[in-house]
Amino acid sequence: MTAAFRTGEPAWVELCSSAPQRSGAFYSALFGWGCRTEPLRSGDYLLCHDGADDVAGIIDADLLHSGRQHGWITYFAVDDLENALSRAQTLGGTVQLEPRYLPAAGTGATVLDPTGATLGLYQAETRTGVARLNALGTLCWNELATGDPDGSADFYQGLFGFDREERESARGQRYSVLSLEGDPVAGLLAMESAWPNEVPARWMPYFRVADLASSIARVRELGGTSLLGPVPSPYGPLHVVDDPDENPLYLIELTAPLRRDSRIQAPTGDSR
Repeated sequence: MTAAFRTGEPAWVELCSSAPQRSGAFYSALFGWGCRTEPLRSGDYLLCHDGADDVAGIIDADLLHSGRQHGWITYFAVDDLENALSRAQTLGGTVQLEPRYLPAAGTGATVLDPTGATLGLYQAETRTGVARLNALGTLCWNELATGDPDGSADFYQGLFGFDREERESARGQRYSVLSLEGDPVAGLLAMESAWPNEVPARWMPYFRVADLASSIARVRELGGTSLLGPVPSPYGPLHVVDDPDENPLYLIELTAPLRRDSRIQAPTGDSR
């Protein structure tokens, strides 16, 4: 695959974990992923794949992030990483991790946005990002939980040129859909006190599952925790869960795509 995601599209998700092998075992058991290692600096990067398709990465927090367990990091595609980093800083962001070259992939960096959420920037070379969207066990949406939706929107619109559409969540919260050229690519959720304290100011991925109830049961069997849900949505019921290391994510029983893959023809049916 040579086509790249457009600048501003979520292109990759990476779990910054204190125990990458344990994390890999959990997600492999939950989603049916396989995992392989690729060398990175003095350690290894865990590449998660569904068949031949790379779907996520797992990195040891001690290897690149000085032990800070950021949880799931959303990486946004950029065509000029240095320029994007400069623009992020002008808009009030702080560079956390300077650009690093990933062999057989591209170059990535991480930034702390003005509201305290970590995001990644990724300039692709041979690997454009996740190989599939919307398939079972793969990424289908990315959402920022924030206590300052207007400030967050200003930052990301300034950084990527998003259009913003105001909506309302199924729980009556403010919700902004961020779009590129008319295509929804990510969401901003205004948090309320009913949501877990671990969630605000954090980008979280949505992964598609075939049956939400059985997936939540499986999360518990594997040592994870149910945090909130099920919550109805126009795209299917969803649930917020923690993995065994308290990294939150969404599971959704997807009934309609939240975003399309702008690089390739989206697969029909359920995906596999």
